[in-house]
Amino acid sequence: MKKRLKILIGIIAVAAVIGGCSAKPAEEAPVDTAPETETGEQVEENEPEQEKLEAIEVATTINPVDQIVKIVGGSLVKTYRIVPEGSDAHHFEPTIKDMGKLTEVEFLFINGLEMEPWVEKAVENSGNSSLKLIDLSQGVDLIHLDEVDDDHNHEEEEGHEHGTFDPHIWMSLDALTIMAEHVKAELTAALPEGAQIFENNYNGFAADVKVLQEEYVEKFKDYEGQAFVTGHAAFGYMTRELGLVQKSVEGPFQEGEPTPKTLEELINFVKAEEIGTIFLEENASPKVSETLAREAGSETVAINPLEASGDLLETLEETYEKVLESFKK
Repeated sequence: MKKRLKILIGIIAVAAVIGGCSAKPAEEAPVDTAPETETGEQVEENEPEQEKLEAIEVATTINPVDQIVKIVGGSLVKTYRIVPEGSDAHHFEPTIKDMGKLTEVEFLFINGLEMEPWVEKAVENSGNSSLKLIDLSQGVDLIHLDEVDDDHNHEEEEGHEHGTFDPHIWMSLDALTIMAEHVKAELTAALPEGAQIFENNYNGFAADVKVLQEEYVEKFKDYEGQAFVTGHAAFGYMTRELGLVQKSVEGPFQEGEPTPKTLEELINFVKAEEIGTIFLEENASPKVSETLAREAGSETVAINPLEASGDLLETLEETYEKVLESFKK
């Protein structure tokens, strides 16, 4: 009897072991796979997943406009930039390929202020009645050419026309935020499902702009009213925000040739103020700036006006640092 009982107990024990080995393991706690923003914040679960939404195809003109649209739109936007890197937007003419693209897209984002004087004709010739032209200069605190051109006398080019305001608005951090707001509004209207994504992207960009602005407005306080001298007046919005005074030979549209009198007056100013640095533009002819520097006994330093290339905030910060360095000499 005892022997049978031992055998029975052994069978039960073996069965228990086998049953335990074949049982399903306890489920692991679910891993939170919610996507993250660039700042590492968890995206709310009710936000649409970007990969499930079809990207909007849009056209843009110059580098700053293209970058702002990409920043706000993220992966929900595909841009076709019309003005290629290194080209002058003011004297640009769209290609057959460009015109073909304008027949396919619903939006054309532009800088405005006659920076792209060919745009309206291109839109008309595209035959795309649903193409919407989005001018990102709306609402920006503009600089009138009268505020810039008082010191500029030029031998005008025949048939030359330009706008009423300085078009280089992207050199203003305040303006960059306004431009991004326009993009956010248009993209949200076109793709409401992506509204939260556009909002997050805009907020991240606006926060970065604010940090940069607060840092450098403070750094330039000691140089308020100091002259910033360049061959081409493309930095008026930047100098206004930093409390500087822009002096240049050529106006915002680089119209015509500067008269000898204009050049002589600026040379005398640079000498009198003992200005050691003349800034010249990357991706542009250095002739005017080099002539000014040579005659005044100053050095030249290249900076990027961003029209044709360059990362927006990174390049602006590099420019700020170069200007600060020149003031310390």
